[in-house]
Amino acid sequence: MANDSKNIGSVVERYSKALLELAIENKSLDTIHNDVVKIINILESSSDFNRVIKSPIISRDDQSLVINAILKKISASETVIKFFSVVSSNRRSFIIDRICFRFLEMEVKHKGEIRAELLSTETPSEDDLKKIEQIIKKSMGADVSLISKVDPTIIGGYILNIGSVMLDGSVRSKLQGLKVSMKGIK
Repeated sequence: MANDSKNIGSVVERYSKALLELAIENKSLDTIHNDVVKIINILESSSDFNRVIKSPIISRDDQSLVINAILKKISASETVIKFFSVVSSNRRSFIIDRICFRFLEMEVKHKGEIRAELLSTETPSEDDLKKIEQIIKKSMGADVSLISKVDPTIIGGYILNIGSVMLDGSVRSKLQGLKVSMKGIK
């Protein structure tokens, strides 16, 4: 089983690299980046779409039709539509999410940026995201690629991951800290 996981990882790596090389070759890195972010948003918000692309029962033709229809609906570039058609026809649609996330990681590395992820209970405004990006850029001395995600389980506050550093200002972690300290008092 571990070997299958390793093989899938290398397949994800090859597809992600191919998409990045296509984006660079076509001078459409920003367009493809935006398309990939839209795909990730759909995957995170639609359990139906996830079931379709991960189902081994649905034929590759039907999966291709669904994927193409959704990509056209979000106005994805022709390059992205063709790329994910190939992924689907090769019976690899179940790893589209992993391809997208790995593409974003490779893109950040290609651009020489720092990747940061902000988890909060609500979607922050564009102004707030720009301010956070500027603060990180100023403190780290490099361009920043900030991804915002909503996670209601943190109860309130935020969690900011910058590279391998985590700044946890969430209510959940504060409550966990209180719980641990209360166990010590008897």
